[in-house]
Amino acid sequence: MHDLFQVQELLVAPRGRTILRVPMLSIPEQGHTAIIGPNGAGKSTLLRALLGLLGGQIMAMGKPITAAVKQRQLAWVGQHGHFNMPLTVTEYVQLGHASPQQAWFQQANKLPEKVAALLETFDLAPLAGQRIGQLSGGEQQRASIVRALLQEAPILLLDEPFNHLDIRHQHRLMHYVHEHRQQFSAVMVLHDLAMAANHADYVVLLNQGEVVAAGSPEEVMTAERLSEIYQWPIRRVAENGAVYFRMHAVA
Repeated sequence: MHDLFQVQELLVAPRGRTILRVPMLSIPEQGHTAIIGPNGAGKSTLLRALLGLLGGQIMAMGKPITAAVKQRQLAWVGQHGHFNMPLTVTEYVQLGHASPQQAWFQQANKLPEKVAALLETFDLAPLAGQRIGQLSGGEQQRASIVRALLQEAPILLLDEPFNHLDIRHQHRLMHYVHEHRQQFSAVMVLHDLAMAANHADYVVLLNQGEVVAAGSPEEVMTAERLSEIYQWPIRRVAENGAVYFRMHAVA
């Protein structure tokens, strides 16, 4: 069985300033992965590298990343979507359809079953006929997620997917990702440590452009290590089967 990703000799150093250096990193195929770390750690850069945009020797499911991208094996949700286009929500989300040669610009009352179901799941059905550029930031983010899911790719890359999402839709997204773990593997940049600990099977911790640790949440996300990396006292608490992280007040 191949790893989901194998990264070797990845160096991102524009104008001589090293942003990310990863001599070797393997991300397992089974389950979902969270990339965590403080601001400027290189999290989004690593995710872009996994798209084959930044060099390095990168394999996705045993094939070169360029081949995986051409075969539509990866779906992507970035931090900043492009919504300045004359499309309705229905038309926008269908840009990600796995069979683009089909006539996917369909009216809301004639939508394919999966499109209609995802619009309902992410509370976008009432907005289906509105222009994508007129939605709020959270609504646009949910539309970006639906567009990526409709690609039906085996790998889903999410760069800070909670941007603009309220807590209900954050948990709805993570529930959907968990419920469909047999259909795809997600690699997510997350700032919410509790979400990473409770929903990821594998965690990559970055700091100052380097991989500090990679492994299970229990192995990687210790209170001592997180306190050191985030330079703030952090306490790990387990309650009712869930893990939380509490920040100590500093006078």
